[in-house]
Amino acid sequence: MRQFRVATSVVLTTMTFACFASAQSVSAQSPSANAATPPATPAVSSATFPLSWQGQWKGDVEVLGADFGKFSMELVIAPTSDANTFDWKIIYDGQAGRQERPYALIIKDAAKGLYEIDERNGIVLPQRMLGGVLRSQFEVMGSRIDATYELLNAGTADERIMCELVSYRSDQSVSTGGKDNVPEVKGWTPSTVQRVALRRKDAQPASALAQGEKPAPAPAQTPAPAAAPSGRAALAQSPITWTTFQTERYPGKQDDIFFISPDIGWYVNGAGKIFKTTDAGKTWTMQLHKPGTYFRCIAFVDDKLGFAGNIGPGYFPNVSDDVPLYVTKNGGETWDAVTSIEGPKVVGLCALEVVRYKYINAGNLAEKTRLVAVGRVGGPAAMIVSDDLGATWQQLTVPDSAKMAFDVHFFDDKHGFIASATSDNVEESKALILATDDGGTTWREAFIGSRPFELTWKLSFPSRDIGYVTIQSYNPDPAASQRFIAKTTDGGKTWNQLPLIDDAKVRQFGIAFIDDQRGFVGAMPGGFATEDGGKTWTRAEFGNAVNKIRVLRAGDDAVLHAIGVNVATTRVPMKP
Repeated sequence: MRQFRVATSVVLTTMTFACFASAQSVSAQSPSANAATPPATPAVSSATFPLSWQGQWKGDVEVLGADFGKFSMELVIAPTSDANTFDWKIIYDGQAGRQERPYALIIKDAAKGLYEIDERNGIVLPQRMLGGVLRSQFEVMGSRIDATYELLNAGTADERIMCELVSYRSDQSVSTGGKDNVPEVKGWTPSTVQRVALRRKDAQPASALAQGEKPAPAPAQTPAPAAAPSGRAALAQSPITWTTFQTERYPGKQDDIFFISPDIGWYVNGAGKIFKTTDAGKTWTMQLHKPGTYFRCIAFVDDKLGFAGNIGPGYFPNVSDDVPLYVTKNGGETWDAVTSIEGPKVVGLCALEVVRYKYINAGNLAEKTRLVAVGRVGGPAAMIVSDDLGATWQQLTVPDSAKMAFDVHFFDDKHGFIASATSDNVEESKALILATDDGGTTWREAFIGSRPFELTWKLSFPSRDIGYVTIQSYNPDPAASQRFIAKTTDGGKTWNQLPLIDDAKVRQFGIAFIDDQRGFVGAMPGGFATEDGGKTWTRAEFGNAVNKIRVLRAGDDAVLHAIGVNVATTRVPMKP
């Protein structure tokens, strides 16, 4: 199965430029800096890494101590659908031709500055951010290598990532000391130094900075003018305030939350953990910790019967559990693998929905419950349903046009939608919404986007006619900065795109509407709110990378719960 990935992401180099036989045949990490590079101003704060580093960077590699010819290096850094993983793509171009290395940068513990670069070939290199510099050391093919990356002059015309890679022959050490209580010390003489100054490919070469001159400092008494806010930062703030729960710290995006009442709820995350509250989120108890499992979704029928979906192995690192669905019958005290799924093996799940609908039973109006689940990111797309409260599950066929499935919504047992994508390779993918009128026996393509690098992520239908979906863009082109949602006003027959924000730093995730007009969108680096059905937007501060927002009716109010890096809640009147 092919990894769902963002090409041209962020290349923080993890292959040596030209340490060994040829300038483009090595494997391990890149560097940078031209001799004519002007002095730098202080480095950007590591607290913003890697978000502040994302983009396309390019420079010519300088090799000291050897002659490997001329070659260039590109580094593409871009977020993925997992807040803990960034694409880290390195491209070399020179006499040996063009070589691409689609690595991944993985956040292990941002507070401690711990990261990994996964070469996606079995090689994983530990990294640490110290003093604004990403540092690593590794040994390969008889060479010991120190690699550093540092972002300098952020936000200026001289912004650049400085990379330096110093190589030592492992077998050419010199030992001294070792006598008269003096410890033995080994030393190595550097054999080559590779440096490159990577500059944004979209940077405008203007002013004397391009000639290597320092900008003239402003007078001490005159502060430098602040740049006018743009994109999301320029929006007015939503008047609705959110409360952040005190929960166990998590280093990235958490994925789902479900409340059956204002007091009782659960949330899950990729660390294989399930938490429960019985006091409206004031306190949380961990009910399950299952390492190797990535819980992506959760839903409950009542305070006892619930289900949790696992994304499955083969997409995210360190996920080994191949059980796609778990069930509890005692409110989460114990969880068991669901073994009654018919049909081919379901690899993983991304969304669960409890569908309650009315029907006529012996002349009386009664209610039925259908459980629906879909998955997954990275593919393959799959859908399962249960009409007996999870005792048995039937797998329904998803059309070949859908390569991934991220969310699902049904009005009843017949009419529903899947948020999807046309390819598991995001370079080729277009946003896709599937619709069915016969319970999933047949499907139609209700919406197909026109742009590559896109997919639909989460759905929200505040009423039978009005619905919304987030459209994610992974386009590495800085000019492709407009972000969209899509809206239907005819029950999903047709969809139209609405502009959300022109801001390349934004990536949308969750979406939820209280009614046809009032709703929220979760995103990186923060959320959005609208009170006019998506015509205009304000800035909503309820957390970074909010993946799921659920609306619970409580009397005359709507209680909303949002989960991303943090878990938050707000309560608003159902009628504005």
